[in-house]
Amino acid sequence: MLSDRDLAVTDAFGLRNQGAHSGPPSGADALPVPTTLLIDRDGKVLWLEHSENYQRRSGPELVLAALKRHLD
Repeated sequence: MLSDRDLAVTDAFGLRNQGAHSGPPSGADALPVPTTLLIDRDGKVLWLEHSENYQRRSGPELVLAALKRHLD
């Protein structure tokens, strides 16, 4: 879980939601696309799963399968 209030990491990975803003009333000007990344120690993205629906997250079974596939 990453707290990215200024969207620096979000923008570094190109994950800013460009659609209609439906974020919280906290005054945020944008929301990130919900994304789960598996990154190796060199910063290479091994696996990525994201959704345009800000209410949806990767399920634990999907993340566990990716971990097993890439790290076993």
